[in-house]
Amino acid sequence: MVKKSTFNYNCLKLYCRVMNRILFQINYDVYPEKRDEFLADIKELENYMKSHTGHNYMVVEDKTKKNCFTEVYILKDEAEFEGLEDEMDDTVYGLTTKILSQYVVDGKTRYSTFYEVN
Repeated sequence: MVKKSTFNYNCLKLYCRVMNRILFQINYDVYPEKRDEFLADIKELENYMKSHTGHNYMVVEDKTKKNCFTEVYILKDEAEFEGLEDEMDDTVYGLTTKILSQYVVDGKTRYSTFYEVN
């Protein structure tokens, strides 16, 4: 009986974790002299993501640090999070590669993943 109770508790923990939304962020600084070009390409990426994927996606700029941007995904569950890279088509791959190689200072990005608290 103890094993059954423990098993059910572990399944419940796994179920709760799977059902939590996930906030995934990619943060980077953009070369100031390339800001306008970056804004045009990131807007194209944002529009494409909104019209071709079901992801809740946006790009924001730090209010206190100019040229510091964050791409934000709000994902419904672990499966959507794990499938992000698999869903990357040629358009997304091309724009992402261009942004990271041409606009991001030293090509450095910071990734953060947060799980919703129930």
